[in-house]
Amino acid sequence: MSAGLLILDFDGTVCLGDAPVLAYARAVARSLGDPESGILTPLSLFLEGAQDGPFAGCADGYSAVAQWGRRYGLDDHAMSAAYRESRVALDAGELSVATPPGIGEFLAGFQDWDRVLVTNAPREGTVKLVTRLGLTPFIDRVIGDARKPEGLRTLIAAGGELDLARWERALSIGDIWRNDLEPVADRATTALIERHAQPGARPALRAPLISQLFAPLAHWRNSGQTPA
Repeated sequence: MSAGLLILDFDGTVCLGDAPVLAYARAVARSLGDPESGILTPLSLFLEGAQDGPFAGCADGYSAVAQWGRRYGLDDHAMSAAYRESRVALDAGELSVATPPGIGEFLAGFQDWDRVLVTNAPREGTVKLVTRLGLTPFIDRVIGDARKPEGLRTLIAAGGELDLARWERALSIGDIWRNDLEPVADRATTALIERHAQPGARPALRAPLISQLFAPLAHWRNSGQTPA
């Protein structure tokens, strides 16, 4: 019997690197017929930690790029096409990404849990990336095209694929409060990787790096206590 359910986000959580976001931005810039520096300069500053500029208040690079594209007139179809273009490059191994140091050991500690990766990215490419990054031994299932946040609510609802009633304990880890954690916050422990400030978030734990969450979450897993 499973000891619990661990829900993991992918980009920004177990898959790190800004190359995919920058590729998305370049694809958006091409769609706009705009010089790439128009978006890449402020985006790079945002990714480096700038708290002002056009992307102030964005939760991550993807939302920053989406905001930029829509501000200049791209519709959902155009934005989706730009995103898919960036994922094709990522899936082909053209973009550099990596896993957080120590993630394998951390996830191995949940080996008696159901460890499920839930991502808005396409499933097929994500599965290939999980393999390429060496995460396959630590992930039991991949759910792609999840359409979070509403899709996550559907997954965890009664009768859903991840109906939380099936587990006594549940933990969700992600870098976007609204997408990854808020839908489950009233029924699961939540841990936020807060690279960019999300002042409205109310997770049980938060830190700028996932590695800073390893020790308190391992303690919570082993003790059954609520993280402090």
